[in-house]
Amino acid sequence: MRISIIGQPGSGKSTLAIKISKKFNIPHFQIDRFYLESGGGELKIGNSEKRDKVRAYVKEKVLEFVNLDSWVSDGTYLKSQVVIVEHVDQIIYLDIPPYRRLLNILKRMFTKERHKEITLWGDIKFIFQTIRLTPMRSRKLKNFVKEHKDKIKILRNYKEVNLYLNSLNR
Repeated sequence: MRISIIGQPGSGKSTLAIKISKKFNIPHFQIDRFYLESGGGELKIGNSEKRDKVRAYVKEKVLEFVNLDSWVSDGTYLKSQVVIVEHVDQIIYLDIPPYRRLLNILKRMFTKERHKEITLWGDIKFIFQTIRLTPMRSRKLKNFVKEHKDKIKILRNYKEVNLYLNSLNR
């Protein structure tokens, strides 16, 4: 079983991945974690050398995981998804409405689910960035979905997410 979960920020990718990982006792890798480990959270606009190092690190870590027999990944770094899609059995696209995603981000800001590398101010800026970039990310995701429609399952709300999780068998 190899499952990749993609979607906009706050859609519940990590939450679903963790549930699948626990249900089947399979490794979970979070692309956000690789990005933050490599210093990606500190990237400044125009620093292409640092950005290239971050991308190379993320790709290296993804390549370590994708050759395992079973795993679940979460993250919507489409450059990494190009590598993942070659190895994955199924891609879950969480197409959750924007208002719900923003509520999830706000909730995450004040819980232990926060990324420890990101300050509260960073989280606040992330909310505005999410609002600003949603249309562009939506287009890119929809194009990715079209390109890989044979492997994609789209879930549009949490009822569908729960039904999907309950239907999973090895």
